Amino acid sequence: MCGLVGCLAVAIDADPDQAWVLSATERIAHRGPDDEGFYSDDDVALGYKRLAIIDLSHGGHQPMSSADGRYWMVFNGEIYNYIELGAELREQGVTLRSTSDSEVLLETYARVGKDVVHRLRGMYAFAIWDSLARELFCARDQFGIKPFYYSIDNGRPRWLKAGGSGQEAAPAPERILRFASERKALAEPGEIRDLDPDALRRYLAFQYVPPPATLTPPVQVLPPGHAMIARPGNAPEVYRYWRANLCPARAPSRGTSKAILDALRDSVTVHLRSDAPLGAFLSGGIDSAAICALAAEHRPDLLTFTVGFEREGYSEIDLAQETAAAIGVESVPYVISPEEFFHNLPRIIWHLDDPMADPAAVPLWFLAREASKQVKVVLSGEGSDELFGGYAIYHQPGVVRASENLPGWTMGLLQQAVALIPPGVKGKSLLERMSTPLRRRYIGNPRHGDLITGPGRPGPARAYDLTDPVYHQAGVAELDDVSTMQLVDINFWLPGDILLKADRMTMAHSLELRVPFLDREVMAVAARLAREEKIGPGRGLGGLYVGTTKRALREAMSQVLPKAAANRTKLGFPVPIGQWLKGEAYEFAKRLLRDAQTGQWVNRDAALDLLQAFRAGQSAVNERHIWVLIVFSLWHQIYVEQAYDPIALGWEKGAAGAHRLL
Repeated sequence: MCGLVGCLAVAIDADPDQAWVLSATERIAHRGPDDEGFYSDDDVALGYKRLAIIDLSHGGHQPMSSADGRYWMVFNGEIYNYIELGAELREQGVTLRSTSDSEVLLETYARVGKDVVHRLRGMYAFAIWDSLARELFCARDQFGIKPFYYSIDNGRPRWLKAGGSGQEAAPAPERILRFASERKALAEPGEIRDLDPDALRRYLAFQYVPPPATLTPPVQVLPPGHAMIARPGNAPEVYRYWRANLCPARAPSRGTSKAILDALRDSVTVHLRSDAPLGAFLSGGIDSAAICALAAEHRPDLLTFTVGFEREGYSEIDLAQETAAAIGVESVPYVISPEEFFHNLPRIIWHLDDPMADPAAVPLWFLAREASKQVKVVLSGEGSDELFGGYAIYHQPGVVRASENLPGWTMGLLQQAVALIPPGVKGKSLLERMSTPLRRRYIGNPRHGDLITGPGRPGPARAYDLTDPVYHQAGVAELDDVSTMQLVDINFWLPGDILLKADRMTMAHSLELRVPFLDREVMAVAARLAREEKIGPGRGLGGLYVGTTKRALREAMSQVLPKAAANRTKLGFPVPIGQWLKGEAYEFAKRLLRDAQTGQWVNRDAALDLLQAFRAGQSAVNERHIWVLIVFSLWHQIYVEQAYDPIALGWEKGAAGAHRLL
């Protein structure tokens, strides 16, 4: 696990920006405090910060050169099948100079080229420079566990220049391709003046900015399962090499439990490969409990870490300790106070790069901080809900599912009737779902579109423009509603929220997080699960669907977990944001929404009215409606207004090494 930076001179007459590579690498020093390295030639410059996990010697130093000197690589992640791939290389006569998975990746690429992505079992983002063919190959893992940002410096103005007309000029020639593990390496505070209003609208709908866009063009995200080829004199080419496919069985299978347990056991085994101290996150639910129980089969001395809050009903510490005692591992708890929650909030949002309004990111930051005091690697349960059907929203009421078959004119009448019902009236939400097709209602929460301000901006971007291709894929495959929602979550919620916060919050503390559920062999089993193996058989009850989540996973894990842990309802890092915003944090929120200079983008008076309505208990407003605005306002203060100095505050190391030559 590390941080990578690089740039390629796309224009024939351009040179790689070595000074930028040096300073940008320092901006993400938190990702790799153990070592650093740089490489450059006439066309490319590469920078690297290393967190040593496998082969702690200098043998894992990067940028890494292939044995013949032709290829140079910077790589962030872990290749879990590196031992098996290394054995194949040795059979082919290759002499490996180290025990590093990085060398195995590079030498495999030297032999199979771009098809290497189909051989890898792991999490990765890498860039490999072919110094002979003068070609750069970059790739990101299938699920998007590891990040990869890039931008092309072509002189084109951003969406809106301060005080400008908002009209784009003719594009200038592309000159330099820049890339990095974090967006902050591509544009630091003070460099950001203009935002993409369409990306902002999507942030307000999804609570994160869905890739490949960012809030700060021209920076883009290389999407999960995608690769990029770039050569001097040519525009970069981005293509997709992997797509999530679900092919659920028509009926449950007797062999499902064994298949799940075998796949997870194998995945956890290879995820335990580490030369550095390793522990695990443990909450009160089945996902982390399953990972910890299987890991403890190999490491009975496994350390587990849990956080909670002082407020009753918002702590999983007791449940986690109960599970830890049952599987025989040690539990290390930590209680987060509201004072330190809000004191560290600016730093946490700085680490997130783009605004991301999932409150669970905050306790995850504290959890990573505490774990990093004792280990360098942790296993965690991310991805289980998306693969095995763990979200309660997958339990659609029977009447909602049935409404999908109503004729269009009936749906139109329902929509007209819903519009006449005042907000907060019981039953309005159910009727809204009944009158809205799945592909239009399962995208997020487009609550704040009316808060966007500013004349002359591009028109509203429909959030479902992004999701329509996934719904089309689901339709062609004739997927049921549960599998369709899973596919949407695997493509959007998982990389845009779950994995983004997992990477940033752990790497903020130089801690590597591994996710055994997001493994190609586990995915192969989960993709075949029948609908009833995910959300349970269910039965109708007053129009509601009664069943369980992750049924097959629970049955499989009942063989290694106590019954209480295997059947426990998902909690998912509960945070008492609502109570705080109505109480001790109300003045903080009011002051932030009032003082942040976001008026160019958001109607601040309307935002303050929304906060007041929430405090007054209006049912049409919930805590997430407020939190999404708080996060954006604080992000704006950090990255646009420069109200915080990351270097002076100790968040960022700074460019102390920028004087060195590559």
